[in-house]
Amino acid sequence: MALQRKLSVWGACRSFGLDEAEAMMAGVGRLLVVDLDLSDPATIQSARTVLAPHRRRGTPFLFLLRDMSPRCQIQANALGAKAILPVAIPQPDLLDKVGSMLGVLQETGREAAQQQRFVRASAAFADLLEAAGSGDVLPVQAISDGVEAINQAAVDADLDAWLDLVWRHDDATYQHCLLVSGLVAAFAYRLGFSEADRRLITSAAMLHDVGKAQIPLDILRKEGPLTAEERVIICRHPQIGRDMLVAQGGFAQPILDIVLSHHEMLDGSGYPQGIGADRISDPVRMTTICDIYAALIERRSYKVPMLPEEAFSILIAMGEKLDRDLVRVFGDVILGTAVAQLGKTLAVPASRDSEQAA
Repeated sequence: MALQRKLSVWGACRSFGLDEAEAMMAGVGRLLVVDLDLSDPATIQSARTVLAPHRRRGTPFLFLLRDMSPRCQIQANALGAKAILPVAIPQPDLLDKVGSMLGVLQETGREAAQQQRFVRASAAFADLLEAAGSGDVLPVQAISDGVEAINQAAVDADLDAWLDLVWRHDDATYQHCLLVSGLVAAFAYRLGFSEADRRLITSAAMLHDVGKAQIPLDILRKEGPLTAEERVIICRHPQIGRDMLVAQGGFAQPILDIVLSHHEMLDGSGYPQGIGADRISDPVRMTTICDIYAALIERRSYKVPMLPEEAFSILIAMGEKLDRDLVRVFGDVILGTAVAQLGKTLAVPASRDSEQAA
């Protein structure tokens, strides 16, 4: 499952075990990433059977090997490997290789640089959410690498290209976190934040939903409205996230504030504490705006994304719940990008349900 979520950066991805031979043999894809123990004869025989239909179709295979000995590499080649990598390869390098094999990773130019930043940021989120979900120490260096990549994209004024890459991601949690982080970075740059302050708020944006790593997947991935009981559970994620960061230590107070309070509203109607404007800082207000907007324009199988203009009109309609001055500046950020025009060909107006921002 962890590998599937990481590879989803390049589109829809499914995972199979050898005990799902029938489903795997019937599946059709552009690339097969094979992670098996090729030192076991029984595994090799099973792999030969389930890979055969895909080999006949000409599907390329990328093998990830725990043992890079000549014997295992020869076995991988015999099974049809087009490429072989060690299973412990750094995530950005793995995603680069997969992107190249799929033919979606550009080799040179501005678009290539943006894709490289996106891969780095996506790999950072993979490491972050995997650690958070398993209760491990959060990877500070990976977070820093992701922040650098996202902020550089904002400096290069590539928000539209960033959003286009984000929408390719097949995992909803990754898509949302990458989207919010890119929006926050562009917002902070537009407001003239210093480099240090941009690093701080973008770090907070990366971490804002880290508590969701400990929310049941059947709730996070539910298609359609949540029940009252499910909403109670998911509304715990800000407190869970803050507690996680406090337990590890080393995270600045503004980051803790954003993780805890990004669902608070200026009129006191938000959660988890129901605090009002006097206790909500500007960085929290900015992140809340980006979080709501991101939820409205996200692409899901069960809903049509809103046009940028329509989503922005909902922010305006929220009135005293949001900071009006910041909302106005945010409008300059998102409506001045090419994606506003692109959206007209990709979406039609959807339900005005701001609860999607949970």
